[in-house]
Amino acid sequence: MIPSLRPRAAALALVLAGCGPAGDADGDAEPSSTRAVRDAKTSAEKAPTLVRVGRMERGAIRSAVDVSTDIEAEHVVTVFPKVGNAYVAELLVDEGDTVEAGEPLALLDRVDFEIEVKRREAALAQRKLAEKQAALQLQETIAREDAQRAMFEKARSDYERAQAAIADGVDVFSVKELTDVEKSYQQAVAELEALRLTKQRTESEGELAQLETEAAAIELEAARNDLDHTTIRSPIAGTVRDRTVDKGLLVTSASQLFTLVDPNRLVANLRIPQEDLLVVTGPGLPVEFAFDALPGRVFHGEVEAINPSVDPASGLIKVRVRLAPEAVGVVRPGMYARARIIVSSRDDAVLLSKRAVVYEDGRSTFFSVEDGVARRHEFVPGASTEDDVEVRSIDGVPLDGDDPAAARLGALDVILVGQDRLQDGDPVRVAAESA
Repeated sequence: MIPSLRPRAAALALVLAGCGPAGDADGDAEPSSTRAVRDAKTSAEKAPTLVRVGRMERGAIRSAVDVSTDIEAEHVVTVFPKVGNAYVAELLVDEGDTVEAGEPLALLDRVDFEIEVKRREAALAQRKLAEKQAALQLQETIAREDAQRAMFEKARSDYERAQAAIADGVDVFSVKELTDVEKSYQQAVAELEALRLTKQRTESEGELAQLETEAAAIELEAARNDLDHTTIRSPIAGTVRDRTVDKGLLVTSASQLFTLVDPNRLVANLRIPQEDLLVVTGPGLPVEFAFDALPGRVFHGEVEAINPSVDPASGLIKVRVRLAPEAVGVVRPGMYARARIIVSSRDDAVLLSKRAVVYEDGRSTFFSVEDGVARRHEFVPGASTEDDVEVRSIDGVPLDGDDPAAARLGALDVILVGQDRLQDGDPVRVAAESA
């Protein structure tokens, strides 16, 4: 364990700077050789800078993206009537009430719908009677056809026998008998054809009557559904958030009656800058929520989806987060929250106080005290918090390996105060710790 990063002095002394010799009264320039000797002497005699030091330490650190948001219910349902042109007869719930799926919310006036059901019932009964009559007529036509077919078969038999006798030269029929036989046969053929056509027409009428009966049954079912829909029911289990209807109001199918929310399925739609996609890489990242209304409590969630497109107006990307079940019953939809998307977490990171960091030409550096002088070190930062930054490597040496140099670098006396006036190699004096 690397010792804690603590100041070793309570006060920081001012650096005493010597004044150079005054120029000649006549303003002549100082010779370069004389100035070089003077500068070298000044550097050698430079007073040490008083500094305060501490140590890097190991501990847990998390990198996060912070976003403010409002909590939403995943299921928000607006209830409209399925039938219109009806008055609200009774209200059964009000705002804040908890309802189950299918529970009645309001009743519409039923009189006109009951009348329509009775009218459709009568129409269906009439169509069934017509269908029955068509079936009876078809049976009668079939019976007549059967009888006519028997007469046709007899007439055809007589006609064929007469034709056979004539062909054989047997003179057993008179001319009148032959004419009557032929005429009876032709008449039987015509009547049988007529009955066949009548049967086809009766069958078509029967099919039409059956279709009309089915249509009347469907219309009756629709009327009964409309009657049932005069009871407005909740489509989900949840809480009534808004009631926008009053008793006695005439409503249409476009009238908004209630808004219901499911408080058991909470989500947050976070909107982050597109550059944060470098660290918010996909679903599964943990998210922490804090609420002003619930001080001291932290609720958890998880990134569920990241919108594939960027909002062109704001340049932000929507990240959908689902809250854990622990929030149900405590967190309410619409509550304001501060969310933290945890993008990385390390339990044994080397931590450096941000007070020690010096940024130079895009590099992250710090000074340490070594043999009474300040030494500059460049490091690779990792995750950071408000106070600390993770140190991944120092002067190219990774701190998470077994290199002995890593242990030495991790135990440096880091300058916390006074480094802003230092150069590499400047003499320093560590302030004594206060009692």
